[in-house]
Amino acid sequence: MKKILLAFMILFVLTSCNQNKSMNNEKDTFNNKISTYKEIIKDGKVEIDSISYDIKSITKITYTYDDNENIIEKVITNDDSKMHIEYLYKNNQLIEDRQFSNDELSFTTYYYYEDNLLLKKRTISKGNLEIISEYSYGNKIKTQTHYRSDGSISFISTAYLDDHDKILKVINTKGDGKVMTSSTFHYDNDFLIKVIREREGVCITTSNYAYNNVGDKIMDYIIFHDKVNTLIAMFYDYEYDENLLPKTVTIYRVQSSIADKDIRDYP
Repeated sequence: MKKILLAFMILFVLTSCNQNKSMNNEKDTFNNKISTYKEIIKDGKVEIDSISYDIKSITKITYTYDDNENIIEKVITNDDSKMHIEYLYKNNQLIEDRQFSNDELSFTTYYYYEDNLLLKKRTISKGNLEIISEYSYGNKIKTQTHYRSDGSISFISTAYLDDHDKILKVINTKGDGKVMTSSTFHYDNDFLIKVIREREGVCITTSNYAYNNVGDKIMDYIIFHDKVNTLIAMFYDYEYDENLLPKTVTIYRVQSSIADKDIRDYP
């Protein structure tokens, strides 16, 4: 189960960083109801496709912005834990963030650029361990090389892009070049709606995403394929400010085994 949660968090981070949000109709959206998911969450449960599931956790995220609409603080609460991240910018470019767990500094990350392209990221833990990620760019290709604290390569992630810099495929390899996983990305009107992850040609994860009419993600529906399939579903509730920037996001998480016949059929 720890491997499932780790894989989910990696996928979550990856997909969360690749959403396109259109704000062309802010006034129209404000004047009309903001759309949301169809499922109803009540008394700690949610019904998905006529099956009732327990809500396993509730996470609340609160955002604070500067005058340029950059996030300068993010506070994350989950059960009895609290984490907050402070962001520092220079010329609207993120150069540092500090992550605190229950008000104790856990990590500091520094970002380095050249010609507005991110080239390097250094993360230093409170125990003074340092993890480095390096970035390189080619013709419709973006590569991330991640190093362990001892300087050895943890893994290399190569992203293949379309003409608009949307990610079409990601291949993760070990330092020796052996392929670990490959993922294909599918879009609808520039919104990422599906990611299929494979290992040795076998599908191990299928992730589907839905959005509201502001352009923010309102649901993840993720299947980890195995002898016993695992469903992770995430539902997102938003409170917006006057600029349609999220002030708070409440995330409800479902995690349960699921039979093949009960898996939702997405296009």
